[in-house]
Amino acid sequence: MAPIALVTPEVAQDPLEQLQTTITMHQSRLASMEAEAAQLGASLGEISALSSKLKVRISEGDPNATGSLDSLEREAQEITRRHEGLRLRVSSLESDLAPLVRQASELAAERDLARQDQVVKEITVEKDRLIDEILSHWTKACEDAFALMTLLDGGMSGQQRLDAEHKRQVFALNTSVGARLQSATLVHANEQSQFQFARSEVFARMKIVPAKRKAVVRAAG
Repeated sequence: MAPIALVTPEVAQDPLEQLQTTITMHQSRLASMEAEAAQLGASLGEISALSSKLKVRISEGDPNATGSLDSLEREAQEITRRHEGLRLRVSSLESDLAPLVRQASELAAERDLARQDQVVKEITVEKDRLIDEILSHWTKACEDAFALMTLLDGGMSGQQRLDAEHKRQVFALNTSVGARLQSATLVHANEQSQFQFARSEVFARMKIVPAKRKAVVRAAG
């Protein structure tokens, strides 16, 4: 049996990456041509200096200077034509490159806008999750505070059959609760070096309220 050839699926190149690859190739060619043009320009400068010297020698009657100058001028003409041709190629390549750079810039801007939209979307989703969790904890804390106060009130108000000493002890428990809560509220101020803080203005009005929905209380009773 003939071997079965494995077909590797072609991976489509990202349009922006494809553009950037093309731009990089164009820029590399452009840099190479500009370097060659600069080298030719330098050669023309050297030829011009030699030509001046040969013209001086011709004026002095040097019989060999004329041939050398003719040869040099032919070389200068060839280099000039090459130099002009390179400048035309550079100009043409720059014209081809400009719309590619503009297109890549526009595509990159679109990508970045989409990225920013995604960042805001993710922040929104996480914000909703966290605020729901905070409110859930806050509701639970309020209900627990209601249960705590109801428990203490039952001992202090006479709902429980307690003598004076035991009622005094319940009052002391109530005082200790207040002291512990007060101490907890001062932890951030007393131990600032142990915490990293974030903005707090949105939580300024949020506090634990000993409360529970009446329907839930009635259902429990």
